Amino acid sequence: MTKHQTDTSAALDRIASSPTADVEDVAAVFGVGRSTAYAAVKAGEWPAIRVRGRVRIPTAWVRGQLHLDVAEPATA
Repeated sequence: MTKHQTDTSAALDRIASSPTADVEDVAAVFGVGRSTAYAAVKAGEWPAIRVRGRVRIPTAWVRGQLHLDVAEPATA
């Protein structure tokens, strides 16, 4: 696995347990490449939260798109 490849199962676990996810994890579960995912964010097709150069995707949106449990993850 290369630096930018993400294991889909691990990405789904992170999406299920966090309020936001990085673009690479979301790309992995949607089955698209990293550049396609960033293009979707730039085009406004995917919601994004930008903080000082970092891009995070709300996991509630991801879970809704995948028809998974859309409840907010528990916070510690």
